[in-house]
Amino acid sequence: MTPLHLGVMTVFTISGITLQIWSSQPKRAGQQHALQLPAILLYSLAAALFLFSVFPDSMTEGRALGFGIGGAAGFAAFFMLASFTWLSRTRRQDELAGQVQKLLLENAALHRPVSAGRDGGGPPRVLSECTRYELPLRGSRKHRVGMVTGNLANILGTDVWVNPENTRMEMSRVDEPTVSATIRYHGGVRDSAGHLTHDTIGLELAKQMTDGTHVAAGQVLVTGPGELEETHQVRRIVHVAAVEGEPGSGFRQVMDLERCVRNVLTEVDRVSTDGPALRSVVLPLLGTGGGNSDLEATVTRLVSATVDYFHSHKSSRIRVVYLLAYTDVQAALCRDSLDREAALAGD
Repeated sequence: MTPLHLGVMTVFTISGITLQIWSSQPKRAGQQHALQLPAILLYSLAAALFLFSVFPDSMTEGRALGFGIGGAAGFAAFFMLASFTWLSRTRRQDELAGQVQKLLLENAALHRPVSAGRDGGGPPRVLSECTRYELPLRGSRKHRVGMVTGNLANILGTDVWVNPENTRMEMSRVDEPTVSATIRYHGGVRDSAGHLTHDTIGLELAKQMTDGTHVAAGQVLVTGPGELEETHQVRRIVHVAAVEGEPGSGFRQVMDLERCVRNVLTEVDRVSTDGPALRSVVLPLLGTGGGNSDLEATVTRLVSATVDYFHSHKSSRIRVVYLLAYTDVQAALCRDSLDREAALAGD
């Protein structure tokens, strides 16, 4: 074998190896098998050059496409035909790999808003600042849907607070980290040490349950705001049965969230006709407190249900509904869902 033959064979072999490694990278998904073809051709050319350089009297003969070929060309042609045959059988694998890669990219895009709302990953961060973001409804600028961030206890000047309650309408203990506990504590009478001395809202809600032990999923009951009227300018508390309890299993989100939203807003409008106009509503992310729900799906459904209500009740006296975002993750999901809702007029 001459140095020229050895050099050419080495170039073919190294090129084939390099191409094979390059084509095997994950980002080549969808074309990996197709890219193997030129690599195999380089290998076959290197092998043919080696064989016919070391054994110059070797012979190979065959016919392809009506032509007779022999020698090194016949040897290389054999590998080329075999490669094309192999490629035709693996095309489907490339198509499937491409579809998988596309789905992975779409999934990453859907989760990007969540990552963008978090500082370097890690657990969700509780938001201390109360900020508001709202978008008008297309074709009805008097109706808006938005979000308010932070702890419910720090939100001032909203007419209605919605309390996501269980189907037994049993409010949380005041020391629990729930919306129900926040409403119960701040709506009651407290002494100078901050201890609850009169459970104003809890007692009023319990009084409405004297005729039964539980209500249907999505049912709403309305109570006064207690001390929240003076401290937070709240006019009504709307309690909605958004979770169902099961002994030994805890609470789970009710299936028909849309019914919860529809019943809440309908009741707010009904109360407005008989009393002071209730223009603004704070709506927590119903049923997500225990973690037994899909947070992103919940946000999307709440936004959609609110928009649908405004579309079907164009004379509604409600002007704005705010989703309550307690953490940075919730805020990112709410903002993304609002921006993606076609019925809302973004910038």
